[in-house]
Amino acid sequence: MTLQTKEKEVLELISKWQKYLKLQRGYSDHTIDSYSNDLGNLLNFMNHYNSEMITINSIKFIDIRLVRSWLAKRQQDNYSATSNARGLSAIKNFYKYLEKVHNIICHAIFSVKTPRKAKILPRSLSQDDSKLSIEHIDDFADLEWIELRNKALLVLIYATGLRISEALAMTRSDVQNVDFIKIIGKGNKERIIPWIPVAKNLIEQYLSKLPYHINANDPIFRGKLGKKLQAPVFNRELIKLRRLYGLPEHLSAHAFRHSFATHLLENGADLRAIQELLGHESLSTTQHYTKIDIKHLENVYNNSHPISKSSKKII
Repeated sequence: MTLQTKEKEVLELISKWQKYLKLQRGYSDHTIDSYSNDLGNLLNFMNHYNSEMITINSIKFIDIRLVRSWLAKRQQDNYSATSNARGLSAIKNFYKYLEKVHNIICHAIFSVKTPRKAKILPRSLSQDDSKLSIEHIDDFADLEWIELRNKALLVLIYATGLRISEALAMTRSDVQNVDFIKIIGKGNKERIIPWIPVAKNLIEQYLSKLPYHINANDPIFRGKLGKKLQAPVFNRELIKLRRLYGLPEHLSAHAFRHSFATHLLENGADLRAIQELLGHESLSTTQHYTKIDIKHLENVYNNSHPISKSSKKII
C-alpha cells in the first residue's frame, strides 16, 4: 500500500490494524494485502478530495459524501461491484478496529450501503464430463510422476470438495491419517473430511514415484523442478485437458469443487452435510454453490414422492 502522507502516526495506526487482523482475527496475508490496498485507495482519494495530507483528524472526521464519491470514482475506473463491496467492507473493518481499540468513532462509514453485487451462479460439470476428465487427466504429461500427480490432485479435489489452495497446502503428515483429512481453511477454521480410499491410494502412488524428498510438514504436490505446485500451473494442465477432449470452457479446479457439491446433492446428500464438507459458514452460501437443473428435480420428485408414485392408481 502506497499512502500519500508524512504523518508517522497514521502509518503506525495502519500497521497496528494490519497486525490486529493477522494476530487477533487470523486473516490470511492475501486478505490483509487486499484490505490494506483498499484502505490506501480511499485515503489517497481523500488526499486529493480535501487537497491536504492525511492526518489522524482527517481519518476521524471522514464524511458520508466523501465515501460515496470514492465509490463513484472507483466505478468510473471500472472497479466491479464485487471489488467495491470488498473495498467498503475493508474500510468498515478498519473503522470498527478504530472504534474498538482506539475509541475513534465515525458513524458516517457505517451508514454507507454496500454496493449490490451481481449474482453469478457457480458452474459445475456434468457427471459424465467429470468422469471423462478423471479418466484422461494423465494422458499428456511427459513424466510418469507428473501424470500421477495430476490425477491424484484432480481426484482429491473432486472427491473431497477442497479448494485448490487447500489441496496444494496438504503435507505428508496430512496423508498419514487413516480415517480423515484435517483442513485449515478460510479464516483459519478447521474442518474434518473423510478420506475417499481412491484419492488416498492415488496420492500414495504419486508419492512413491515423486523424485524429490519431502519432509513431514512439506507440501506434497510438487512442480517439475521440485518446488511447491502453484494453482495456475495445475489449471494450465486442465486447459490442455479441456482443449484435447472438447470439454466445457468453465472447466477448472474450482469447477470440480462445485461439481463435488452439486453431484452429492443430486445423489441425495443432505445440504447441511455438504455445508460442513465445503467449510461454509452460511447455508445460503452452500445453496448458491449447488445448482440442480429443473429436469433433475422433476425426476427426483417422480421417483420419490408417494403421490407421484401412486398417481396412476389415483387416476
